[in-house]
Amino acid sequence: MEKYVHSKEFQVKYCEADFKDELKTSTALSYMEEVACSSADELGFGYDYVKPKNQAFMVTNICCEFYRPIRLGEKITVKTWPTPPTFVVFGREYQFFSETAELLANASSRWCLIDMQTGKLLQSKTIDNQDYSTYNTDKALENVQWKIPAFSIEDGELAFVIKIANSEYDHNLHVNNTRYADYCLNCFSVAELSVCTLAQFSISYVKQCKEGEVLKFYRKATEKNVYLTQGVNEKNEIVVQARIVFGE
Repeated sequence: MEKYVHSKEFQVKYCEADFKDELKTSTALSYMEEVACSSADELGFGYDYVKPKNQAFMVTNICCEFYRPIRLGEKITVKTWPTPPTFVVFGREYQFFSETAELLANASSRWCLIDMQTGKLLQSKTIDNQDYSTYNTDKALENVQWKIPAFSIEDGELAFVIKIANSEYDHNLHVNNTRYADYCLNCFSVAELSVCTLAQFSISYVKQCKEGEVLKFYRKATEKNVYLTQGVNEKNEIVVQARIVFGE
């Protein structure tokens, strides 16, 4: 049996590129969200399946490796497939390709299914129309280290502060996962980003944020070109963590 892969084509628009005319990391995550939702629709457990049940899929972790910058105007194909879930964790893999079939990026993600009324995690068997034994088991990234180390705010450098407003929201009435990528990279200046490229980006979503909350973002260098960033709320609770690796 042929392994399932779902594909979607994109062309990098002006509003999706940064000051270097390169694909924003948040846009890369948006592409992944779009192709993941399209794949879930195709397989029968997408938005139209979970919404009437008052359920929602939420991403908890994403890990990406970028092999070169993706440039303004480029036409790319993003491929995705779900992997067999565990008790409550749904995995999904991604690959980005150029028009000439050059591999541009690999990524892995983990999702959970939430009961929107109670906030509880739901078991994978809640999705009752899937035969998980037939799922593609290939991994775009092997041996992903999902846990991102935390650090005390005293050991970090305060880099960015934001008050959450309505434009950050998605249809689940909380900050969309792609927005956090912008927040984490806002911990760096234009001058810093102008002399490097993003090689790896890992992000962990710890706690949902709501309108009116103030988030403070801190960064800490752990070795050359490697940084940890984390956002904390007004209770000093970590809401998001990222590990960022730059290339020269």
